[in-house]
Amino acid sequence: MSDEPISFIDYRGAVDDALSGFFGTDTWDAGIDADLIASAQEEGQTPEEFARLFGKEHGLVNIED
Repeated sequence: MSDEPISFIDYRGAVDDALSGFFGTDTWDAGIDADLIASAQEEGQTPEEFARLFGKEHGLVNIED
């Protein structure tokens, strides 16, 4: 495993995957600004943490529910 930071494009792709898995949407459809995603990455949030928090804050329904 590498200690190198993940690139922004890879991080955003992982956020898309997490959003899709949790809520059946992606960053484009959810209207998530790239700056918000970049801030989450800089703060050290995992893509899954970002997706869950965004979903909770915006009332998204988990597709498993």
